[in-house]
Amino acid sequence: MISLTIFTPTFNRAETIARTYGSLLRQRSFDFEWLIVDDGSTDDTEKIVKQWINEAPFLIRYIKQKNGGKYRAYNNGLRNANGILFFCVDSDDWLPDNSISDILYYRKYVFSISD
Repeated sequence: MISLTIFTPTFNRAETIARTYGSLLRQRSFDFEWLIVDDGSTDDTEKIVKQWINEAPFLIRYIKQKNGGKYRAYNNGLRNANGILFFCVDSDDWLPDNSISDILYYRKYVFSISD
């Protein structure tokens, strides 16, 4: 079972989503899935993400939907998430290098959430 779903809604962010990907590559733990819901991008977002799927040390899932807005992308992300925990990192944002490890630590030791 996957501990964490990192969700990224995106729309025409081919030029910024690489920053998000780079921050995920620098994590100390890869016990997560990166779920990207593309809200109908017309740029190179799909091409870029499909390349990452083949090389990333963590699971990347990509869903492309007809443009319907960020809230529809969120709903689609929630429906398709496999993680016990779920949180959003926008396609123009990034995580500090120890974020995943910290989240999983607090999940296990502070909140005692069981699988």
